Amino acid sequence: MTPGADNRVSKKPFAVVLGATGLGGRYLVERLADNGFEGLCLSRRAEPAPYEIPPGFSWDVAPEEKALDIPASAALFSLAPISALPSLIPRITGGNRLIALSTSSVLFKAESSDPDERELAQALARAEEKVQSLCQGRGLIWTIFRPTLIYDPGRDRNVSAIAAFVQRFGVFPLVWPGSGSRQPIHADDVAQALVAAANAPRARDALFDLPGETLTYREMVRRIFEALGRRPVLLYLPSSLARGAFYAWRAITGEKYSSASLDRMNMTLTLDPTPVREALGVTCRPFRPEFPEPANPRRVSRAPRVSP
Repeated sequence: MTPGADNRVSKKPFAVVLGATGLGGRYLVERLADNGFEGLCLSRRAEPAPYEIPPGFSWDVAPEEKALDIPASAALFSLAPISALPSLIPRITGGNRLIALSTSSVLFKAESSDPDERELAQALARAEEKVQSLCQGRGLIWTIFRPTLIYDPGRDRNVSAIAAFVQRFGVFPLVWPGSGSRQPIHADDVAQALVAAANAPRARDALFDLPGETLTYREMVRRIFEALGRRPVLLYLPSSLARGAFYAWRAITGEKYSSASLDRMNMTLTLDPTPVREALGVTCRPFRPEFPEPANPRRVSRAPRVSP
């Protein structure tokens, strides 16, 4: 099927998934299929689908700098970065609604001590506003979600990186006391919210925060230890010593993480789950990650991302 060719005989609702190789793409496509959708999965990379595509769905490469013609009744689901959508939406012909992911970083990094992170938060906010404006101009119904720390054990770059670090060293360092709050949300729960928004009247032209279970940073790390079948061993460090170790690790690995991530270990980064729960009936699972297999300590070369 050519992207956008509306030659279907089926009366099933049609979905176009942008950024289908993104974190949670397979969950989104599975949930769409379970809810009676057919559709088209688009990726920027000319590679085979990294997961099994259900019947009624096809896989294609997203056209670059060309028009994307899709059925007029199609719903667009975007896992692509919100910053990519302002240049993409004007090239889309067809579709009647857009359901997209942004990120809670637009809020949590707005007051960061790192100027690059503050600039990122501002850019995300501008992208959200631009997407809303473009949708209104096109007559597209829009819904934007701001999820917190998305995880998918074995696939994400946050929770899975902490697990790999634990597997390699048997310990995890925290800036004392590690009491900042987090709300990790499983990628499948994010997919659940995206699909629920497709037919929810209260999701029309709405922006929702999308948090998971609330727990302290140290409790999040403890549960990762437990998921790996290990006794939690937390190495508490004063801020000055943690920063020294952080800069040394960054110099060794070449990773360019922000030192502001250390501050966030003791910052409350939480959002209210009530609006999305009341509007969409969405509830998120407790944070009890199940890793597909133990991380291989010989392959760990990256420091964990320590905050959303």
